Amino acid sequence: MRETVLISLLLWIMVINVGKIWPISRGEKYYQNLKKWYLLANKGEWEKAKLIEGKLKTEDIESFIKKNKTEELKKRLNELTIKNQKNADDWMEIAVLLYRLDKKDEAYKAIESAYKLDPIREDISSIYFTYRTSLLLPQLP
Repeated sequence: MRETVLISLLLWIMVINVGKIWPISRGEKYYQNLKKWYLLANKGEWEKAKLIEGKLKTEDIESFIKKNKTEELKKRLNELTIKNQKNADDWMEIAVLLYRLDKKDEAYKAIESAYKLDPIREDISSIYFTYRTSLLLPQLP
């Protein structure tokens, strides 16, 4: 009896660990590839992103590209800019949009505005101080 319980326990532990080593779900693997593609696309590393595209659905790629076209970014930026009462989240979204539109100085000002509104929020203060420090570093050619 004791051996049976011990063997059952060992088999159960092995099955759980095999699931961690080899993901059981194809959806999980797909989601990992999609996140990696999004990250590469956001960084502008299109050559590396193209290597993953074959593993993704075209509608996911098209949706991302559509939402991140310059016209769409400018449209969303305009919507947020004309908003009267902006909260810290609005300012952070403005910062992201400005950064993607390659307006880094304006993006920093938006991050600064978000930080002034909510200086104790960890995610905002982390981005604020990281971005501020990166502006102080000498730029390499």
